[in-house]
Amino acid sequence: MKNKVLNLILVLSLALLLTGCWDRIEIDRRAFVSTIGIDVGSDVDKKESLSEDVDINNYKDMNMVKITYGFPDLRHMDTQKGTTEGLSLTVDGYSPTDAYFKAASMSSRSLHFGHSKLLLLSNKVFDYPELEKEILDYIEREPNLNRSIIMAIVKGNTEDYIKVKPMMEDGIDSYITNLLGNSRITGTISPITLTKYIDMVKSKSISMLPVFDLKSEDEIELEGVAVIENNKIKAYLNNNEIENVQILRSDIGSSKKVVTSGGHPIDYYIETVDSNLDIKYIDNKLHLKYSIFTEGDLAGYYTDAKEIEAKDIKILEEELNTQMEKELLEVAYRTKNDLKLDVLEIEDKVKKYHYKLWESIKDNWSEEFQKAEISIVVKNQIRTVGIIN
Repeated sequence: MKNKVLNLILVLSLALLLTGCWDRIEIDRRAFVSTIGIDVGSDVDKKESLSEDVDINNYKDMNMVKITYGFPDLRHMDTQKGTTEGLSLTVDGYSPTDAYFKAASMSSRSLHFGHSKLLLLSNKVFDYPELEKEILDYIEREPNLNRSIIMAIVKGNTEDYIKVKPMMEDGIDSYITNLLGNSRITGTISPITLTKYIDMVKSKSISMLPVFDLKSEDEIELEGVAVIENNKIKAYLNNNEIENVQILRSDIGSSKKVVTSGGHPIDYYIETVDSNLDIKYIDNKLHLKYSIFTEGDLAGYYTDAKEIEAKDIKILEEELNTQMEKELLEVAYRTKNDLKLDVLEIEDKVKKYHYKLWESIKDNWSEEFQKAEISIVVKNQIRTVGIIN
């Protein structure tokens, strides 16, 4: 019996030693794709006119999408600094899958997407809703794609952005992801991952993605966000507008506002924001009252400034209250009346917290939303005073 047990242990040990990976690929045979850029193809205008019974061979010859893969050149990596130059590969195809297989046939290395950091979509893609849906379906179903990849829209061709050499980073992927990562300080839109964007598309009527513009060969600027509805870009909000939208939604980290004292600007750095929405239905009309409470610090400098007293701080708080109420009200009515978009997610709040009311007005929601009255009350509390003199 003892010999049988020893033999069994020996056989199991050999089984562990003889195991291997059937699909193993050596690390030096991989191309670690860090950035993916998707543009429209040269034949995209023909897509809408194609009939369902189109010859598949003719369709295969069409270039509906153009995809650029950016990856570090591991051959010339500086082992001391851990940095290297970037390479890119651009291919056309009748679909994203077709483009991938063409790229694989052109590359001597296996494309690896497990560490991809950035997915860029050209704003031109959203001019073709059917194509945008195909692309979204592809990136949602692609099992090898990193689900935490950061998504953004660029004005123009993504290929031009991927080739940019930022001044402070080795590649465009690090530059844009780190820039968006500073949103908790700057008050701009937070990074949106693939998982988060797909959830927005499926669960909300509108979605948003940050927008970048190429100002020069090595200068890329965050311009705000694109508001997307039914797979099309409906509007753009600049950085100041999206900052105020996020304050109303209580979905912001730090932020900054400016107030004047004695003709000199003083910065108010907002550390915390608490936004509450009171919803009432009076005289056949929605009445939406926002109560915004913020806490922050003052910072500024000018010659001959006097010491700020408690009454001076109170005056500054009141000025900030009035100024922010005006700014927030402007963006609330612009998105509601001019853009006719529920960027503030009012519909979601009515559904969640006033379900009986929602049931009574949901059939005429668009009309109810348009005639809704909005009021905003802001209370700022200055906790500390920075260097003034």
